[in-house]
Amino acid sequence: MIASVFTTSKEHIWCSAKSPWSHIFRASIIILLSGLLYETWSLHASFTTKARTRTELDSIHSQTTFRLNQLARVYRENAVFNAHHLDLGPSVRLADYTKRLEKAAKDAFSITSSQLPQDLRQVVNSARSAVDLTSTTAWTSREIPRKISTSVRDVTQLLDEFHTWKQRNSDWEIRKYDEESMNTWLTGKLAVPTDSSLDKTVVLEIYDRLPRRILKSDLFRYLMIFLKGGVYADPDTSCIVPVAEWGQNGTTKDMTDFRLLQLATTAQALIHGNSSRSSPTPINEAPPALIVALETETTRDDSEGGHFAQYAFASAPGHPMFLDLLQHIVEASRAMADLRAAGDLKTWTSAQVVFTWTGAEIWSSAIWRYLWARWGFDSRRLHGIDHPVRVGDVLILPAEAFKASSADPAQQESTEACVWHGFRPH
Repeated sequence: MIASVFTTSKEHIWCSAKSPWSHIFRASIIILLSGLLYETWSLHASFTTKARTRTELDSIHSQTTFRLNQLARVYRENAVFNAHHLDLGPSVRLADYTKRLEKAAKDAFSITSSQLPQDLRQVVNSARSAVDLTSTTAWTSREIPRKISTSVRDVTQLLDEFHTWKQRNSDWEIRKYDEESMNTWLTGKLAVPTDSSLDKTVVLEIYDRLPRRILKSDLFRYLMIFLKGGVYADPDTSCIVPVAEWGQNGTTKDMTDFRLLQLATTAQALIHGNSSRSSPTPINEAPPALIVALETETTRDDSEGGHFAQYAFASAPGHPMFLDLLQHIVEASRAMADLRAAGDLKTWTSAQVVFTWTGAEIWSSAIWRYLWARWGFDSRRLHGIDHPVRVGDVLILPAEAFKASSADPAQQESTEACVWHGFRPH
């Protein structure tokens, strides 16, 4: 009977044997206890696995840092880049590079009285964590969005050659900006409206004060690609080969340090699990997060060359190279303002100053700093290359890649030609 299901009798501590519910009751208790035991075991196993993964990632971090410091000795001992007039700074150690990114986040992207917009904060934090080897995001591949941007005086008068970007990349979005739309876009991304005015980030204030259009155009392209990713191309360029095919003609050589690549692959397996279904493609085999082309070839003794083309490049959003670059432009702008205040108008108005302020020299320096700090890559290894090179998440195209002999894809002298540049005022 139901009333006798529960009993105080020692012989019937579970329930009455006569009850039709006795077996169900005992089975329910057993299932409940089994479930609790399984949950406890699962939590313990999860915590144990996470702790073991954390310990192994810390070990990989230490080994990676040790290997990078070994490679950085070449930079210190041989004073690499002195003859290039490129400013890589006194150190290319990853720890120092990471501090530079931290400084950039607090300086270039600081704002007076408001909090950074969430999407901007996410991009900046992504760039900072990309070289933090204790962070799981440092070992994650990122892809380049299918967007192509350009800046021009008048968007209605683009050269015919530029339309090849859409013809060769039909499923990519083309974005064209004149000075007004550049200002509008940057204000929308880098300022916060207040009751009486706009609260601007430091880098936007720097942009507003730049005295020449070419300086603004340079800074705009860096900010655009840093924040949103994609391809930037000057309006006097022509696309010879679809962007998705850059470096995909079978001649690309992997120059990633083997030990660093080995450590990165192990880290990826730990983060994503060891099953073949969830394990990602190794960093050097995944789509590149940054694509640049040499503009001048390097020499074996570094006496010349080593500059990268600034009129066309591609990147995933939030690449750390850009965060470092933007901080250097902020600091260069302050130095130029001091020179002007001191009456040095010769330097202020010099044509050459563009190269070190926002142009090819400060751009190339930032790329090399990243290659040294994150991948321990020595520029002299690029001496005489005539094919694409992969270094970690970076695809480096040879000098002839962005120097096509003609805007017509059918009239090319090199199989590596990807972009034609007209070098016209725009």
